[in-house]
Amino acid sequence: MKKKWLAILLLVMIWVFTGCGDNSGSVKEESQQVRSQKTEESQVQEEAVNTIQVGSKYKVTDTMEELKDSVVEILGKNYWPDTLLTEEELAERVGISKNMYENFLAEYQHAEAGIDMMILIEAKEKEVTHVETLLNDYREMLLKIYERQPQNEAKVFASRIEVIDNYVCYVQLGADIAALEEEGAEVMVDYCQQENERALDILEKRILNS
Repeated sequence: MKKKWLAILLLVMIWVFTGCGDNSGSVKEESQQVRSQKTEESQVQEEAVNTIQVGSKYKVTDTMEELKDSVVEILGKNYWPDTLLTEEELAERVGISKNMYENFLAEYQHAEAGIDMMILIEAKEKEVTHVETLLNDYREMLLKIYERQPQNEAKVFASRIEVIDNYVCYVQLGADIAALEEEGAEVMVDYCQQENERALDILEKRILNS
């Protein structure tokens, strides 16, 4: 009789350790799958915040790239800047260091005779006036450099610096104005000013509506 009870007890212990153990493993596995699914959903939601739909596709976006794209869309082939400045180059050329801004985009025309340029600085609140001053100083320097080059001088003279919220925008655009040189500096300046106004107009709309 004692052996019979021992056998029954042994069977019960085997059932507890095997049956319950398997169930625990199953629950653990299911819990891991739920956590994994939640993580994937979270990643998808996070990515969705930083994407826009273009037709049937999505692409990662950045505020500065979106602003630039809006200007390119307006000016088309008359947007000539094609090379981005690094943080170090921006600091070296203009004096604007990374502790002055939250974000920036500075693009110039990488050609020996080309000076088309657009600089967009999302300045820190306390640095807006300082950044504007540095860009004005940079513009004054360019005026001295190009004072004997009629087309380039006209482009710099027509350039605009405008503060929109905490964004400080420097636009120096105009593309090909060679055909206007014979008509004089005033005509070249007027044309470039119109291009800069077009750029600033769309930048203002995008920034204020963001």
